[in-house]
Amino acid sequence: MAERLDREAVDRILDRAHQLDASMPVADSGVEPEALIAAASEVGIDPNAVRDSLAIERLSISPPPTRRLDGLAGASAVVVEREVHLTVDQTLAGLEAWFTSPHRLICDRRSEGVLFARRRSDASAKVGRTFSTARGEGRLEAASLTVEAVPQIIGSTPAQPKTLVRISADRAAPRQLRLAGGGGLAGLGVAGGAMAASIEVIAMPMVALPLMVGGYVVARSGSGQADRLELELERLLSRVERGEQPAGLLGRMARRARRAANRAS
Repeated sequence: MAERLDREAVDRILDRAHQLDASMPVADSGVEPEALIAAASEVGIDPNAVRDSLAIERLSISPPPTRRLDGLAGASAVVVEREVHLTVDQTLAGLEAWFTSPHRLICDRRSEGVLFARRRSDASAKVGRTFSTARGEGRLEAASLTVEAVPQIIGSTPAQPKTLVRISADRAAPRQLRLAGGGGLAGLGVAGGAMAASIEVIAMPMVALPLMVGGYVVARSGSGQADRLELELERLLSRVERGEQPAGLLGRMARRARRAANRAS
């Protein structure tokens, strides 16, 4: 086979070979990463692209499995992924600054590319989150967050590094709370409607329907909360990529003073 194959032919042949290999009842002994890089290079795939893909493959965060009531109350975890033009350390340091200040989270840098954060439950944190929420910040309604970041080679330069970052926010507790509250209201509606029906049939929908609708609204609010959480995580990554830092009380006072001076002039 002396002829050269174009990229489309290579893709078709490798895909077919993979299917044929998967149909063979042979024990899978795995492939060494360096062997995979060498093989990809032989068929014209950039070795750095394979290295980037291998780095992403090692990430442990993945979207949670779809559950039956996700359309109503949202998923049990919100996962966002973004490429940012920062180093891994810059990315995690920036996120940690926002987590610990307006969002009042406790952070733990567990390895070079992994950051874990959970909500503080002390009184000062609760008060601080209330003030931050009033200013449009501190809206990470999640029990805990896990961040994983890996450097990327393709598209990266010394002046503009590139990192792929994934964030998983655990919202199993608020999801369950909304489902339980909605289910409880709906159950009261059914029970109340049954009692009303025993007295007067026409009274059943008047008693049951409002409670059942209220139960649906409570449960459905979980989906909106999941959407807001995803948006807040995206906003947070944008702020980190722009190099923004959370301002303390003195910083906010200085900004207000500058704005007042600018209006006066």
